[in-house]
Amino acid sequence: MESAAVLAAAQDGDRAAQAAIFEAYKDRVARQVFRMTGDASSVDDLVQEVFISAFSAIGRFRGDAQLGTWLYTIAANRVRNWWDSQRRRRRREDIASARAGDDPVATPEADFEATQQRERLYRALGELPDKLRESFVARAIEGMNLHEASAALGVPISTVSYRTRRAEQLLCAALGIPWRDE
Repeated sequence: MESAAVLAAAQDGDRAAQAAIFEAYKDRVARQVFRMTGDASSVDDLVQEVFISAFSAIGRFRGDAQLGTWLYTIAANRVRNWWDSQRRRRRREDIASARAGDDPVATPEADFEATQQRERLYRALGELPDKLRESFVARAIEGMNLHEASAALGVPISTVSYRTRRAEQLLCAALGIPWRDE
């Protein structure tokens, strides 16, 4: 996607080279962020945070991994921070609702079955522990092989494999789908 010259120029602070890298990877990062969060309204902000972090650290990028894998790792870290902030926000809202005596608001019915299923999946994904969710997204949704996911997440291959299978079990249970250990 990018040449070594573009990467070197970006590392030297060349804005045009950084813009070229952004254009080459922004859609991929946005898809990853959306799949990990399920929140379309947060995607643009998180993508911006990913590239701000990446370009502030690009001078230290040694090329041990592919640039896309490095960006995936940064995005995963940004999403982890987002999950933490969402949990804190939900906790504050729950406390405020309990004080006000409000009942939780029911989710409105979707117009189409596909939308309902997608919402159920994202809710179930949101309930997974963070480490299981990120492994599942990397493997099942992003289509990374075990080696790529291991490098992106910074954990051994066996850990990625275990976390992905465990996430599948929990998702199937949450969605009422029989899980078969194949």
